Amino acid sequence: MAVLYQKYRPQQFSEIFGQNHIKTTLQNEISSDKISHAYLFCGPRAVGKTTLARILAKTVNCQNRKKSEFEPCNKCDNCLSISNFSNLDVIEIDAASNTGVDNVRENIIALSRVKSSNNKYKVFIIDEIHMLSLSAFNALLKTLEEPPANVIFILCTTEIYKVPLTIISRCERFDFKRISVNDMIAKLEVIIKNEKIEIERDVLELIALKADGHLRDAESLLSQIIAVSGKKIDMASANLVIPYNNLEENIKLLEALGRKDTATAIKIINELLNSGINLKNFLNDLVELLRKMILSKVNDSLSSSLGLDLSEKLEIKISELNKNFSLNDLTKITEEFLLASKELSLASIPSLPIELALINICQTESSNPIIKNSSFNSSKTINSNLKEDSVLNQNSNLKSVSNFNFSSNSKKNSSESNLSLEDVKKNWTEFVTKLKPHNHSLAFIMQSCQINDVDENKICLSFKYKFHKDRLDSPEIKKIIEDVLVDVYKTRIDLKVIVDENLEINNNKNDNNEIIDNLLKTFGGKIIN
Repeated sequence: MAVLYQKYRPQQFSEIFGQNHIKTTLQNEISSDKISHAYLFCGPRAVGKTTLARILAKTVNCQNRKKSEFEPCNKCDNCLSISNFSNLDVIEIDAASNTGVDNVRENIIALSRVKSSNNKYKVFIIDEIHMLSLSAFNALLKTLEEPPANVIFILCTTEIYKVPLTIISRCERFDFKRISVNDMIAKLEVIIKNEKIEIERDVLELIALKADGHLRDAESLLSQIIAVSGKKIDMASANLVIPYNNLEENIKLLEALGRKDTATAIKIINELLNSGINLKNFLNDLVELLRKMILSKVNDSLSSSLGLDLSEKLEIKISELNKNFSLNDLTKITEEFLLASKELSLASIPSLPIELALINICQTESSNPIIKNSSFNSSKTINSNLKEDSVLNQNSNLKSVSNFNFSSNSKKNSSESNLSLEDVKKNWTEFVTKLKPHNHSLAFIMQSCQINDVDENKICLSFKYKFHKDRLDSPEIKKIIEDVLVDVYKTRIDLKVIVDENLEINNNKNDNNEIIDNLLKTFGGKIIN
């Protein structure tokens, strides 16, 4: 008995799900009788390249097709013989097994010169064309450029970059895409309806997600599940064949992070671990989901074209979930999980790296950078984030700040403690030293500035180069500098940065050596003399 992907292989254009941009073009060419002499079908495996090639071959040779129509009848002798692979004028060649120049001469060039028997066109479908040798490509080139009348070449490949440009330039090229989740579900629904199978919608979504855009894989998975479960399929029986899907748990975890609910987030991770889920795979799925959310924040079109393909129901969930995070939140969360993923294999307690990442994420205020390996205590970090009293009133997430027992005296002392120019210069070396662990190149920049003046806790710094000023004007960089200034000078300090092209930078020998070291590290150079 034929397996599902063979039994339900499309026999006409209307039965193909996805690839609409290719179907429309071919249908227009067929109906207007403007058939090209050579086509190049390229794209991932199991997305319909060979299937569409066979339908094209069948359509152009259909005996009952009327002018301006583009579908084969599937009833005439030509259609039936092409469908059962017995038509002598539709020749399928596996280039992976016939790579040499002799095979090309005998099986393609020589046969192309033989007149067709009972068909309008002689069609050569050459699969995995990229496997041909260079000499074989050269032998094929002239025939491909000027083929005999009524000969069509359809070249299929999964690795277009291996096909010579001389071949590509002589073909009409079509780029196939992976099948979307919704198109895949639609095809599976046709199969289960014809097979009279009862199946939960969630199972179809799971199959489509697991197939990752390859329709043949989805049909094979459905065949396996039917073999296990029979005519009635639920999620429990589907999980016997398909590994547990992490997306729902990913979403639950991100919902907890959006609420800053550390306890629930940690509980989810440990429940997954106890149920036997591979945490490495879970994090990989989570990062892929976060990438989709990041791309959506940047541009919706990026998310649909480059991001993870999901079912309509999951897309709605992700869209709602994305409202709880800023772009900065998502990038910092992703960085945390990437670091946790690297540390998983080294951890004595499997869940610990993820738990620490969750704690760090939930304790970091929304839309502010996550500062790792910081020497600051909690009160100093939060104090530096509270710019205005109004921020505390506007952001309900900062209610817990009151637990740190800030007093009005601390703010008063901070605002009243006026620094002198001498005080700043005296401790500047300590400031640069403490800045290095956070950003080594930034510490180098701060060494090359001149401290001009200090007025009411505002430091005026001069730099010789404008790009140094631009770097310090970045909100994230300025935040790091201000936090370190608070740690060194015990008071809030604002920066004013100006450019002075006449500034002379005096460094001692050690400083010069360090400057050279930084330049070498930055640009990948070495001293050759």
